[in-house]
Amino acid sequence: MLFNFSVFIRLKRRCAFAVLLIGALVPVVHGQAPLVTDQVDVLDTNELVVFEWKADAAGRALGAGLAVLAEGLYRELLEVPGVAPEGRAKLQVQLAASLIAQRRFVVARSVLTEVPEAEQGDRYHLYLAVCAYGSGRNVDQETLNSALAKVSESELPPEELPWLYLLRGLRAELSGRPARVAPAFRKAKAASVSEAQRAFFDSLLLREQILRTPSSEEYAAAAREQFELLMGTSAAYPYVREYAIILHNQGRSEEAIALITAELANARSGYGSSQREQLLLLKGLLYGADTLSGRDALRALVREGKNRDVMAVALQLLAGASTSLERAELIDFLNGFMPGPGQDPRLQAGAHPLLGQMYYIRSQLSLARGETTAAEEDARRLLEQFPGLSEITNVYRLLAYAALQRTPAQYRAAADFLIQLRDQTESLESRQILNRLIGDCYFLNNDYRNAIDFYQAARYKGVGVDHNGALFLRLVTAEVRGGQIEAALQQIDEADFSGTVAPADRWRAEWNVALALQSAGELEAALNRVRLILGDNSVKSVSTALELRLRWLEARLALMAGDTEGVLERVDQLLARIISLPENAEDPSPAEVRLLRTEVLLLQADILMGSGESTAGMEVLSSLRTGYAESSAAERSYITEADYHASIGDFEAAQATLLKLASLYESSELASQALFEAALYCERRGPEHFAEAVRVHHDLTVRYPADSLYFAARLKQGDLLRLMNDFAGAQIIYEDLIHSFPEHARRYVAELSRADCMLALAKDNDEQLKDVALALERLMDMPNLPIDFQAEVGYKWGFALMQRGALAEAQKIFTLIASNFLLDGENATRLGRTGRYWMSRALLELGAGLEASGELAEARRVYRKMVAYNLPGRNLAQSRANRLPVVEE
Repeated sequence: MLFNFSVFIRLKRRCAFAVLLIGALVPVVHGQAPLVTDQVDVLDTNELVVFEWKADAAGRALGAGLAVLAEGLYRELLEVPGVAPEGRAKLQVQLAASLIAQRRFVVARSVLTEVPEAEQGDRYHLYLAVCAYGSGRNVDQETLNSALAKVSESELPPEELPWLYLLRGLRAELSGRPARVAPAFRKAKAASVSEAQRAFFDSLLLREQILRTPSSEEYAAAAREQFELLMGTSAAYPYVREYAIILHNQGRSEEAIALITAELANARSGYGSSQREQLLLLKGLLYGADTLSGRDALRALVREGKNRDVMAVALQLLAGASTSLERAELIDFLNGFMPGPGQDPRLQAGAHPLLGQMYYIRSQLSLARGETTAAEEDARRLLEQFPGLSEITNVYRLLAYAALQRTPAQYRAAADFLIQLRDQTESLESRQILNRLIGDCYFLNNDYRNAIDFYQAARYKGVGVDHNGALFLRLVTAEVRGGQIEAALQQIDEADFSGTVAPADRWRAEWNVALALQSAGELEAALNRVRLILGDNSVKSVSTALELRLRWLEARLALMAGDTEGVLERVDQLLARIISLPENAEDPSPAEVRLLRTEVLLLQADILMGSGESTAGMEVLSSLRTGYAESSAAERSYITEADYHASIGDFEAAQATLLKLASLYESSELASQALFEAALYCERRGPEHFAEAVRVHHDLTVRYPADSLYFAARLKQGDLLRLMNDFAGAQIIYEDLIHSFPEHARRYVAELSRADCMLALAKDNDEQLKDVALALERLMDMPNLPIDFQAEVGYKWGFALMQRGALAEAQKIFTLIASNFLLDGENATRLGRTGRYWMSRALLELGAGLEASGELAEARRVYRKMVAYNLPGRNLAQSRANRLPVVEE
């Protein structure tokens, strides 16, 4: 879910709505949202972590040669709203890389044109140079030269250096220095960081050789003459190869393939295995890996080849499968080399020299298909059997990503895999990145204490502190969510004092802390911090959108804290400023302006209605609903109106307003809450409206059967039916809840309510009263019951026994709960108001029973206990004690 803006609710409400504003302006019940950027559509911290993991998976797919899979992932990521400009630019550059790997140079260059100038770094210019060269047929030499001139070799990661060396060689060739081409190609291949990348550059160099081969009739005739002269000997190999390439370049691909096929079938050709494999690879290239015949040739080479490098090129070409059907076909082919049901009987399972690469490719394909278990099995096999594989570090990341893909996600397992990888990593920078990723896993698992530890480790370099704003915000957010508000405040204050964090990051952090302080009830502290930051000079260094948000927050906190002097004037000024903003500006964006305007309108209405200007407030709400009907603020305007009606005792109007909200916004997450509170207001209208309240609760359960309020609504239905003396109907509802929600945290309430119905229906029926007592006894044995609830169950258990005439047993139960909850000092201090009420009733019954049995001294002692513990009914207890004779002991 995407969000970056919180709204506060009135503290008067029994059932508060804490609403998050999302990119689509959809509210979500529960919680407060941290502001993590000054854009309207942004990723929250949880989503940002998952987003980065998906980007990492796309990078791994690209590195494994699965360029089409990588392209799909990058396009999905670019569709996500809320990606910051710099993040979007990185994705576009990586998308271009995946397109280049598919030789789709024109499309890649089109993608690169969308990258803003401010985000055009070394990788951008490197890939632009690749696109400018393209297939080598129509080179844009001017762009090639200018782009390469802007690339700094020292700024490129190791995996990009082969491209740079290759392009330098090609540029030299275009400049009339062909002698530099071959050394450049060799340097590019030597710089490859993995076997998959070496195979990719081998295939790329082979394609370049094909393209550079002259295709004139003169060259064709000369090659054919030499081939025919040497036919039947191994010396014919270079000429048959060259002649086939010339034919292909002349557009005579079928003749070229027929030539190669004939030579491969000629047992007397005299070619060695290496030459045959090169011809078979050429055949696959000329067909193309996107054709069935081409894939057949490449599969035959992988299956029957001897030369590891040539087989690696063929496997890399197969890995570029562009359709789901081709990828399924590739998995079936790979299965043939591995032990299992898909093994090819012609092959010796587990003996292929590229088996490690095969497992790695299959694991990536399985993960992309959602087959998490299969991906994990392959990844674990790689760790156990191929520890020297060049991609082995990626395997730990793959396992971690697979753990996150499970349902439910296994965050702790993901962290453990990354910890293993970190412990094997020597690079300080890489260890910092891994510490951040480990912290992310704990963060997603709501284990904020561990997340804080790893984020702090990620921030501290060998000397000094990493002042990365995103990491600073992550750390502060983890401290806030972990309840370490003081630590978060210290982080912010230290960063502010040292000037090491950008003002915008500090403002976002202050927003998070203000929300945490508000949630903790420390409104004054939250208000003071917001006012301090609005009053310092940093306001000039942050975006207009961020400043306006903090001013809205200040006004809202002031209203909640009761510091309302001048607040309406400030809100009016804020609204006027928002209205005066230019249209189609970048800061704030049109969507941001719309969001701010609707929130300020709602706040303005709240202030007006709270200050007694209800007519003016209703007019503002009406304009909000008319002009911005689809906004979250418009939805919540009905809650504001209902609050107002309830505050003046007009529960009928409050109920009608909330029912209108539920009707107009049926798909909103507020709809079920609106129905629930509408039923509560209906109940408050009096007993004659209880039946209507039952129907409203029923409407909620029918329309939203999976909602978290379903249990509470059914429970209220039962309670209302009991108030209407329909104990049989209520009992049916409670039994349904017990059976449908056996693990619900409040199941015990339904259990006791059911017992109450059974007791009311039993009257003097001994068997039914016996069932009631048994049900209460079982309920008393349930673990983790609240102590006040135990006191109530204990009293009703004893009462049920009394109704059966089992007075002695009842006295034992009353004595037992008195001992457990009064004589036990710890329990006595834990008893709340309701627990003390039920203890009082139990002791009064115990005292009366003792009086009836002639144990007057004991009865007097029980009554005096009630007085000593200041229990409800102590005056009655004192009166009873006074009328009993004092018996000498």
